[in-house]
Amino acid sequence: MGFLHNRLQTVLNQSTRNKHAIALRSMLGVQLKVSKGQPRIYTLAPLTTIHQAIESSRYKMYGFSMLYAGLRLGESVVKQRISGNVLLVDRQMLPNGTLSSAKSSGPVVVPEWFAAEYAQWNPKVTRNTVYLGLQRVGRNSKIEVTPHALRHKFATELVNNGCSPEILRRQLRHHSVQTSLKFYVQTTTDDVEAQVKRAFG
Repeated sequence: MGFLHNRLQTVLNQSTRNKHAIALRSMLGVQLKVSKGQPRIYTLAPLTTIHQAIESSRYKMYGFSMLYAGLRLGESVVKQRISGNVLLVDRQMLPNGTLSSAKSSGPVVVPEWFAAEYAQWNPKVTRNTVYLGLQRVGRNSKIEVTPHALRHKFATELVNNGCSPEILRRQLRHHSVQTSLKFYVQTTTDDVEAQVKRAFG
């Protein structure tokens, strides 16, 4: 077991190391340590910059559904039910093309302009095509545009505009507020300085 542990430590990416550890645990029945996931730090462009980059792309509505509704990649390629300006997220497309229930379901309040466009739109491409298309948009615009970065930006914008932890949890459809706060709230030194200045002058 010591050999396996030492061998796993040569895998630099923690997420990949955990995947290997879990696979070895299930295949060999040995207890290998799995580290807690670390939040990824994104370098996110301003909302208007991301919006403009996606708006001129053929993947506009897929990207907007991640940016303005916080949908995951598999959820964005399936038409979710909509009532007024509330998306009722309950399904996703798996990588093999199978339709399944969403990782987490629930209502998501979206901007009215987005709801109007979404109601008229029907997704027609696969999740892999959307993923690669959004990566291309990011490369061409020289900004980070991936499905998870867009979902992250959705959460960051909510927090920066005074959203409470409970509303954030509901909008992201997490079971726990801790998940929302640990992985989706990104605070920079500038943010802290601005808050201290606002509070104390």
